Amino acid sequence: MEGHGTTSDCIKQWNITVAGQNECNVEKTTYNDETRTIYHNNIDGDIVKKYKKFDVILVVTPKANGLGSIVNWTIEYEKTNEDSPGPIYWLGFLQSLIEDVDSHICTSQ
Repeated sequence: MEGHGTTSDCIKQWNITVAGQNECNVEKTTYNDETRTIYHNNIDGDIVKKYKKFDVILVVTPKANGLGSIVNWTIEYEKTNEDSPGPIYWLGFLQSLIEDVDSHICTSQ
């Protein structure tokens, strides 16, 4: 929507299926090459109807032996009210995303 998808501070619209539900979300993505961190800040769409804040943070830390990396995902969220569900349903989506990226990297080596 704004910027180039591979540059920091770009704004993207995603149409995705999470836990069998179609969602449309708009996020601002910020990259920090020094800390190997990607911040996905959801700013509009279906997800902001459920949560006041919903950010997904990806941190990649190279292993000390130089063979591979450790990847950590963090979901920071704030419910709009007490009845809003926790984002457990997002864990399956992130797991499948990790598996797809891993498969892509392994087949391209």
